[in-house]
Amino acid sequence: MRTPLRASISCGLIAWCTIFIGCDASGFGDFFGSPQINDYIEDYAVQGLLIVGEPIHDIRVMRSLRIDSAFSLDKAAVRNADVRITEGSRSIRLQFDTTTFTYYSSERVKPSTTYTFEARFLKLDRTTQVTLRGRTTTPAQVQWLRPPKDTLWYPKDTIRLPSPDSLLIAWTPVQGVTDYIFSTECLDTLEYGKYLRPPTPEKNRRIERFFEKNLPRYNEPVRSGLRAATASPVIWTAFKWYGIHELRVYAPDIHWLNWFRQTNLGQNPRFNYRLGSIEGGLGVFGSASVARHRTFLYKNQP
Repeated sequence: MRTPLRASISCGLIAWCTIFIGCDASGFGDFFGSPQINDYIEDYAVQGLLIVGEPIHDIRVMRSLRIDSAFSLDKAAVRNADVRITEGSRSIRLQFDTTTFTYYSSERVKPSTTYTFEARFLKLDRTTQVTLRGRTTTPAQVQWLRPPKDTLWYPKDTIRLPSPDSLLIAWTPVQGVTDYIFSTECLDTLEYGKYLRPPTPEKNRRIERFFEKNLPRYNEPVRSGLRAATASPVIWTAFKWYGIHELRVYAPDIHWLNWFRQTNLGQNPRFNYRLGSIEGGLGVFGSASVARHRTFLYKNQP
């Protein structure tokens, strides 16, 4: 199952892959003409994020499609690759999931450990072998020093706080990590009252803000951002709905940090292939540790 951060980042990957796949007819065609469909050049992309303490999952290996083909993960997925992740002398062979089109293993990721990625498979011509490689050293486990509150009230807590730092959250610094990713996900955008005691039939709803209508990913339940420090006040604009949420802070390695900066920030995210970490192809193989906390956001309390 995808972590919410990975789900959010996958949207950036898909958007980038659409551009990447749509531009693969890279020959010159006629001398002064446009590229021709027959100029298709096969290329490859990897998306892999290891989360400390979790099983290895959601590793994507994809090939480009012809310019006259609509993009889909089903078509782009490389299904028959020999995908392995190595830790020291141990080689872990990953299995392919035909429902998510990703590779996985039940092996759990260790902190402060170097993992290498390798995928081997044949080109569509069935004669030429492709080898893709990557490497990451997982960060140490990040932990809460001051976790988020279990309950928050909006907008009450924005104007009547007991003290200036009453909603401050903080986490442990992780060696080698310069920027932390903070992520907020609404776990149920439909239901609200069933989580109350006693339960009610009341439904959830959006928190409407006049400046958010045209923001990228408006309807996604996840909102993520960067923090250069290890403490932060509650950012109210991180909440898109009321109800039950999970707040997370990620300590990413440099590969995943570079990927996140490009695909999740700004109005028109673009991925610079020069900042990728895959030898023989495009994309990223990175890692992170994460601390989580459940919070319930109450509606408009007096």
